[in-house]
Amino acid sequence: MVVGDIETGTEVLVIGGGPAGYAAAIRAAQNDTDVTLIEKEDVGGTCLNRGCIPAKALIHAASFEKDMEHWDEIGIHNKGLNVDFSEVQAWKNDIVEKLNTGVRNKLKAVGVELMRGEARFIDDSTVRVEEEHRTDKLNFEKCVIATGSKPIEVPGLEFDKKGVISSREMLNLEEVPEELIVVGGGYIGMEAVTKFCKFGSHVKIVEAEDRVLPNFDEKVVNSIQETSECYNDEIYTGTKASKVKEGGNPVLVAERDGEKLEIDGDYILVAVGRETSSGLKNVEVENAGLEINDNGFIETDSQMKASENIFVVGDASGQPMLAHKAYMEGKVAGEVASGENVGMDSQFIPKVMYTDPEVGVVGLTESEAKEEYENVKVGRFSMKHSGRALTTNGGNGFVKVIASEENKLLGATFISERASDMIAEATLALEMQAYLDDVIGTVHAHPTFPEAFQEACEDALGKSVHT
Repeated sequence: MVVGDIETGTEVLVIGGGPAGYAAAIRAAQNDTDVTLIEKEDVGGTCLNRGCIPAKALIHAASFEKDMEHWDEIGIHNKGLNVDFSEVQAWKNDIVEKLNTGVRNKLKAVGVELMRGEARFIDDSTVRVEEEHRTDKLNFEKCVIATGSKPIEVPGLEFDKKGVISSREMLNLEEVPEELIVVGGGYIGMEAVTKFCKFGSHVKIVEAEDRVLPNFDEKVVNSIQETSECYNDEIYTGTKASKVKEGGNPVLVAERDGEKLEIDGDYILVAVGRETSSGLKNVEVENAGLEINDNGFIETDSQMKASENIFVVGDASGQPMLAHKAYMEGKVAGEVASGENVGMDSQFIPKVMYTDPEVGVVGLTESEAKEEYENVKVGRFSMKHSGRALTTNGGNGFVKVIASEENKLLGATFISERASDMIAEATLALEMQAYLDDVIGTVHAHPTFPEAFQEACEDALGKSVHT
């Protein structure tokens, strides 16, 4: 591609190189389409560079430190072992770089033109790309917008205040804080609790709602709070954070039941959610005839089309704001933009939370199923009966399945070590419209964690051999 002030063109333009964007670019290029991907930072986006991947790496490392306390129970005596957090961070950064390099290599291998800069729409077939002292004008036939999201900034707790950080800065702390205040008890905040509690921090959670994880079933929340000491240290529910007092260490000023609270710590992590509208406004979508709705998203059809030639994918297209949903939307948009006739099937999108134990939910919960169906069947299997869980010194949590009166699978909930892996089988079963007997009649390897799903399905029919 020619650079400078010369006008150039591409068949498919992708704005944003996160999971949705690079998936769209690769899939369109695999279909022999000329593709240009514009990214202002690093390919991989928030998930790979500043979110999912580094966060899960730190959770994994933190779990080792926490597990050391219990190694004596199984005959491994660890006196003298210690953790060098700077080396943990270096290991985490190496993982991110390897994956980042892999994405760049894949883009190159399939012929995607990677262009650095910020794109802004001139009209519905042209963008201006700016990078430092260079400006290019680029024409396109199809465009995929994948501008992602960023952490919401709370008035009074702006990220430029000393000691106030977002999830981005949290992942790059040079040392483990002795005390960490987490504003927001959603899944981002609770995963932060998981990391730093296990590394030895005293974590204080401030949540405006009446309980943490308000978007998850109350029984799920109760279960993980009963299981792990990490979520019981100091939790302020029904508490609204208002500002930060600066000086030495930051002090969070909050209010609960009319009472003023002052909570101090080394850092205040603000994790109240993510917003998409600023990214969409930056690319000036209105010039392409697109409108941002009241929730900050751009509405699309099942093919991810926002207009005849423009697609919107990932966080910018709406809830749920999850990387695996973004990947699939990107693939659909890339295929449609390159001439295929496919659509997005979003009926069964699993939710996973990397707490301790992990949580995985897909399909209907028990309460949702009872509202929709007159009679439902519920099967449950406690992980304390799982041979594989016990061999890992685990056994916390349970698996629960929900089925209709006709034994059709409606939903599943996993609270367990490796729930993030076990949820895949349940998601596939729901996608394939499976019945309880389909799962029960499938031979599962032993001893494994996924056997628990089979056992829960058996329990729904009163046939479990281990419950």
